[in-house]
Amino acid sequence: MQPANIAITLRRRSAWEAMDLGLTMLQRWWRQVYLPHLLVALPIVAASLGIAWYFERAWVALALVWWLKPLFDRVVLHVLSRAVFGELQGTRVVLRAWREWLNTGLIAALTLRRIGFARSFNLPVRQLEGQTGRAARERRDVLGRRVGGYATWLTFTCLVLEVVVLWTAFGLVSQLFMPAKADEGKSIFDVLVGDSEEAGQVFQWGDAFAYPLAVLVLEPFYVAAGFALYLNRRTLLEGWDIEVALRRIAQRHVAALLIFFFGGFAFLSEPNAQDKDPKVEIQEVLKAKEFGYDREVKRWEPRARNVSGDGRDLSWLIALGQALAKAGEVLLWIGAGALIVYALWWATRMLPRSGEPPAEPYQPPAALFGMELAPEKLPPDVAAAAAALAREGKLREALGLLYRGALSELVHKRGVRLLESHTEGDVLRLSGDTGYLKNLINAWQRCAYARRLPRADEVQALAAEYPSAFA
Repeated sequence: MQPANIAITLRRRSAWEAMDLGLTMLQRWWRQVYLPHLLVALPIVAASLGIAWYFERAWVALALVWWLKPLFDRVVLHVLSRAVFGELQGTRVVLRAWREWLNTGLIAALTLRRIGFARSFNLPVRQLEGQTGRAARERRDVLGRRVGGYATWLTFTCLVLEVVVLWTAFGLVSQLFMPAKADEGKSIFDVLVGDSEEAGQVFQWGDAFAYPLAVLVLEPFYVAAGFALYLNRRTLLEGWDIEVALRRIAQRHVAALLIFFFGGFAFLSEPNAQDKDPKVEIQEVLKAKEFGYDREVKRWEPRARNVSGDGRDLSWLIALGQALAKAGEVLLWIGAGALIVYALWWATRMLPRSGEPPAEPYQPPAALFGMELAPEKLPPDVAAAAAALAREGKLREALGLLYRGALSELVHKRGVRLLESHTEGDVLRLSGDTGYLKNLINAWQRCAYARRLPRADEVQALAAEYPSAFA
């Protein structure tokens, strides 16, 4: 890689700005990137789906696509690295040069170093610089200083985007088109690939098709952003921007620079310059305390005090400010103490008290659901009166009388605590009756709310069972 041939503007950027530059690079060369990327990735994705289909396990496709991500990354980086340095290759050229981007430590990337939080940032060290072993580790350590966290955040952000695209694509794939007429309730996708909603199965076939789609779309963005972060780090460490600027100046003023260089060299050279060893001189310079480390220091510095020119004593202003600050501190502590006292008082009020008076005894309500429940308001024999009303054709009145009698029995004789806010469902729950009372309430709800009168024989049967239910 020669910085002089670079096709982008080299300058010192922040890490976030550098990653944004990578997205701009992909936006500029997206055709040259995505075409070979898809030609390489799509057959692998299809093979992964075929293997998953053979074993009847959808998660196999997801695992294979995730595992082979380093292979997809190398194609994208090969195209971008050539394009950045002035060599925009076509798809055929990229595919013919498969040895250049495939024989770059792919086996190690798929095994020993598969789990990595800065994969796109570290990939150029192996693929473009050719570093291996200890040299590669030291190189990654040097480049990762101060930007390793940003590379990790890039991986995490792309992972979140993959999940978002996965959910979106799964919703599109699983609900593809309209529900199929041949099998109502299932989409055409379910009819074609089969229903995978088995008990205990985490990944479905919709996931197996949606996840590769998310990877194919987002992986070039991840590689481009990591590559741009790598370029920016090398620019900061190696001064690529300065080198490019000097080379351009040299190309414009070759003759003037040569005259200036040789003339200055002849003028400034010493007689014994040939006797000095450059390495020794460099080592002597580097022994100075200014070299060999860098440090960032943050500290508070007082502002410069303005000295009054008229000689007036302004110390009383300083004393007044200190007094006000002390008063404010005292008020702050008083307020904090008041808040603590109030919190303790509130907590003591919320605690249960042992001396509280006992709750008032339950008073049966005079009416429930608009029905009078007092025993004196009911006939002596509720069942006989209801049967007589049913024989006269007054089915609603007969059913209402049975329901009133049942509620009166519950609150006045059985001690069930029913309130006006309760519903029919609460009546069943509190009474614990799942037999006669349930049938009575169901018949009453159909009659009162749905306007569906019961049959005469049904009311007669409820009236006949009433005495035994409330014996």
